[in-house]
Amino acid sequence: MTAPQSSYTDRVDAVDALAPARQRHGRLRDIGIWITLLVATLTLASVAVETSSEVVGPSTLPWWPAQNLTFHVTVGMVVAPLTAAAVLAVASRPAAARMSWNTLLVLSYLASITWAGALHTNVDPTTMTTATAGARQAIALLVSYTGSQAGLAITVVAISCLSVPLTLVAVKSVAGPVAARALSPVLILGPWAAWTTLGIDGIAAAACAAVLACGAIVSERKVRGTDAFWGAAAAGGLLGIAALLSYGAAWFAVSLLAVFFARRRSSQILVAAGAALAVLGFAAALGNSWPYGLVDTYNAAIGEIAAHPGQLWWLALMPALVCVACGPAIIESLRRFGSSAAWPLMIGPLMALMIAPLSGSNPEQPEYGWIALCPWLIVAATAPRIHGLRAPLGFERSKRSVRVPLVTAGAGACAAIVLMYSG
Repeated sequence: MTAPQSSYTDRVDAVDALAPARQRHGRLRDIGIWITLLVATLTLASVAVETSSEVVGPSTLPWWPAQNLTFHVTVGMVVAPLTAAAVLAVASRPAAARMSWNTLLVLSYLASITWAGALHTNVDPTTMTTATAGARQAIALLVSYTGSQAGLAITVVAISCLSVPLTLVAVKSVAGPVAARALSPVLILGPWAAWTTLGIDGIAAAACAAVLACGAIVSERKVRGTDAFWGAAAAGGLLGIAALLSYGAAWFAVSLLAVFFARRRSSQILVAAGAALAVLGFAAALGNSWPYGLVDTYNAAIGEIAAHPGQLWWLALMPALVCVACGPAIIESLRRFGSSAAWPLMIGPLMALMIAPLSGSNPEQPEYGWIALCPWLIVAATAPRIHGLRAPLGFERSKRSVRVPLVTAGAGACAAIVLMYSG
């Protein structure tokens, strides 16, 4: 005589009951890993500053460690904690799951403007020698159009923060609306927001986000015929414009290609590539050759590093600095990269991160290259799992709900606020 056996349904219910506890344990572990990385990275950065007179490193943030730290209260020190608390409180309410999609996008955009502006609003109207000709022209146009430092800051913040809703649009198309809603507080409160308001690079990040958002939407199953053709052309044109604003934007072509590949849209790959090349060709006809500018910039950066070898500290630390700027969500996102539905959105920025020390970027302000990468390196944190890299992304929704990673978002926001208070 055997003991009575529990039903299959009972076993499933027991597993589902344990799932939230496992998720909390896993996210606390990820936060611990990220904090360890944060301490190690900032310690090495401080050692680099103290031991080498040639090291320049990130100099645009007033609260960067190992500088002349003086405590001074600013409006941002009050607004930032209040913004973080408001975002986490709203995201924790059941009503947030019933919020309309358009309302979520608008509120995410407004909250990201408040968060980024509270962390840092010192927009630098100058451009680096390694900036593209298009970036120099764009910032000159913005300076002449706004007419004041305050107007320039408002314009740059408003454009740069468009990357948050655009990223959510792409995640919804590729990974589903549940994953996008769960990711929204993490995107809004990203520590990298402190860099998005510094100049043209935040605008380039918004352009890169527009590329993937457009590519994800126009490659959906319901988009066919001429709409698919012109949509792919628009995505390629946006890619060309983003490349004219930042050399690093070229890596987003890999993600755009991956989205079209995963959805079996080979014709859109050709159309988007042709449109991007047409934009770069038109710019070259006007005297702005993107390939020649890239080669000249790379050679100039390598020459600068050869003249000041101590600056290699920052290039070697760059991947770790990017991970720190992304917040704790990057740990779970990287762990789930291979099995996540969001892998096409991550692959381009991830490749850029892996070769960052070899990219020849300007060592005086290497943080400018982080801005466009950070939002996309965390998109797998809430995305459902798929089977096979060529699964039709976005066509099959996950049957399980995704818990909003409030603890992860809060930990990243607290770290950014603490660092802001430290200087």
